[in-house]
Amino acid sequence: MSQDVRVLVIEDEDSIRRLIRAALGTEGYQVTETAHGEEGVALLEQESFDLVILDIQLPGISGWDVLETMRARGLRDQVRVVMLTAQSQEREILRGWRMGVDHYCLKPFEPEEFLATVDHVLSASSEQLERDRQQQLQRTQLLHLVDSVFDT
Repeated sequence: MSQDVRVLVIEDEDSIRRLIRAALGTEGYQVTETAHGEEGVALLEQESFDLVILDIQLPGISGWDVLETMRARGLRDQVRVVMLTAQSQEREILRGWRMGVDHYCLKPFEPEEFLATVDHVLSASSEQLERDRQQQLQRTQLLHLVDSVFDT
């Protein structure tokens, strides 16, 4: 199955891209990569991908901008998205769940954990991913609410 799966990695850190390429490559995934959001959007318009691994902080347009552009151009419905980020603040994660990401992978990550996330996102049904997203959204909203109560 993985030999036919095309993954687009939009990540500006060379070392992270190399790690992702190596991890996915050992499982036979076809990997295309870029360090820039604009180029990522262009690739999505030109080629077909099954999964996008998307960093939030990118040079030029951010991962949020890439995601919003994908939604506006109808590309988001055609591909699954895993946000890869070092930003672990609840409000940032909440934003992603609200924007419809399929999963999060926080940096730093273990390759085995990353591959498990990729496998889950690719093998789950759209309905299961939506249920997962709603559960995570509710959980993150609750954590955000608890944090805001204790911060005051």
